Amino acid sequence: MKRMIAGCLTALVLFVGLGGTYYYFRGQQFIATMATVEPPAQTGLLLIIDPGHGGLDGGAVSLTGVDESEINLAIALRLEALAALYGLPTEMTRRTMELDYPADANTIRAKKVADTRARVALINNAENAVVLSIHQNTYDGPNASGPQVLFAETERSVEFAQIMQDALTVGLGLERPHTPTRVPRDVFLMNHINPPAILVECGFLSNPREEELLRTDVYQLKLAGTLLAGYIQAMELLRST
Repeated sequence: MKRMIAGCLTALVLFVGLGGTYYYFRGQQFIATMATVEPPAQTGLLLIIDPGHGGLDGGAVSLTGVDESEINLAIALRLEALAALYGLPTEMTRRTMELDYPADANTIRAKKVADTRARVALINNAENAVVLSIHQNTYDGPNASGPQVLFAETERSVEFAQIMQDALTVGLGLERPHTPTRVPRDVFLMNHINPPAILVECGFLSNPREEELLRTDVYQLKLAGTLLAGYIQAMELLRST
């Protein structure tokens, strides 16, 4: 586990150092043009990265007024880029802060429902999908801290969650790691999809120190590298679904 995480964090350092020279954007599609790290064996898996919320749904608001949806997307884009460096196929449920809603969705609630159902359809129509949904946590008080992994009630999700929680514990040097738990029943997306799926609460926006970290490029990259390490570590398990 430590070796795998170290390898992904090494790739992360490479990504930071060479970021300006090895990737570019064409429209809204990220295209990786450099792969200097030996990719893992092909697994046939598709990692679907879901940056939670977006559009009119900003999610929670941080202590300094930043929407959760913005932080989720920043981490997700970094995870997508690192996965591309390893040659791992990914799909994003959104790639921008703004979302295109159906013309007949004429209320905020209708727009949110339409977006969630579109994400569910994307996931359930994908072959050999694995879902990693990225979110941020809040608590009534400043002391709660640390990432926590939640799992869907689908095959291999519990095991995937434990592997990811262990990766976060090692990669971030957590002294008091949380225990993986089931996604609440009111989280529509995670309760209406079929493949292995986890939701990662990356940290607490209600904790001043953690909120400050979560807004920085460096920590977002560190989280992305650790999430990638957890996914790679879980590949053999996920391949058996």
